[in-house]
Amino acid sequence: LLPHHKFPDAIQEVERIYRSLRFGHAVSLLGFRPDKIIVTGESVGGNLASALCVSLIMSYEKDHCEELSHLASMELVSDRDDETDEEGEYLALPAGGSAQDCRHVGIGLPDALMLCCPALNLSSDMTQSRIDGAHDPVLPSGLLAVISSSYVQNDCDSKNPLASPYFATDVTLRQFPSTLIFTGSEDPLLDDSVTFNARLRGLGVKSYLRAVHDMPHAFWALSTAGIGLEVQSECQEWLQKAFCIR
Repeated sequence: LLPHHKFPDAIQEVERIYRSLRFGHAVSLLGFRPDKIIVTGESVGGNLASALCVSLIMSYEKDHCEELSHLASMELVSDRDDETDEEGEYLALPAGGSAQDCRHVGIGLPDALMLCCPALNLSSDMTQSRIDGAHDPVLPSGLLAVISSSYVQNDCDSKNPLASPYFATDVTLRQFPSTLIFTGSEDPLLDDSVTFNARLRGLGVKSYLRAVHDMPHAFWALSTAGIGLEVQSECQEWLQKAFCIR
């Protein structure tokens, strides 16, 4: 925990635990192997849940896209006699070829994500919701700044997609699992969730955003009646569908 452990300690630990679950290393400890895994998180937990997916995808891309590029290069060398221009120059791989196609099935991602008021952007960039929610009862602007600056060392780190999934590339985000995002209309991080959801949907990801009226940041932990029960019921229904429970 802060301040003793800063970025990237937390995401590295989360990924180690997740990999042990996903790839069977924890079977002897648990006594079973999980069939499906859905990762959830609220506030900074939502940051870590989404950053986990970013990390898994980026690691896979690094390992396997380099392999694809190598194979493509080998194929190019073997066919170079048939692929020269009039001046004898070797032609480059066409755009959109196999070396660019990094949509893999073996990444080992969670089967779904469920986030509440996720802290997707730890940078100091201002949005309208951050201005309007500067006096949020749970996450006022001063506290948000302190937490962010304590976790990341500088503004460059704050825009690292492993610290702020908000800044992940389209190549990474288009491989995200089905995602449900809950947020409050008064949450200072509302705009980040709206933009993140729009990007996911624009890239073909099944992503859904629910903004609950008049709710502050991290309202999951504060809601025990009324709208809170309705939100919990909707979450249960979504999880049942994600787990294919009838």
